[in-house]
Amino acid sequence: MTDKHILIVDDDAGTVDIISIILKNAGYKIATDNSGELLFLQTGIHPKLILLDNKLGKKKGSDICMELKANEETKNIPIIMISATDELKLLAANACADNFLPKPFSIEDLLSVVEETLLKKTVI
Repeated sequence: MTDKHILIVDDDAGTVDIISIILKNAGYKIATDNSGELLFLQTGIHPKLILLDNKLGKKKGSDICMELKANEETKNIPIIMISATDELKLLAANACADNFLPKPFSIEDLLSVVEETLLKKTVI
């Protein structure tokens, strides 16, 4: 894959830093959005994957996920929902997410879920 942009949507700076470092070390280019306001749509960034936390300041990640999947421009971008809640799998499914990653997670878990999600989306 030549274009390896990943957008991280999370309002916790520490989480964003950790995920960014892990993914940059794996060769990905990272963009971040700490509000969930979908400003990337105005910047020309076209991520190949979105990592989306469920608990953001004013919005819920599940609502943003449904918004992205309903948008013609973004509906085919794979989304991985991230959360510490026990209901993450159900929440992700209800929000039309392509995959989910429970917090806390290991480096291996993060990379595995990212690669698996990108591979599934490429095959389809």
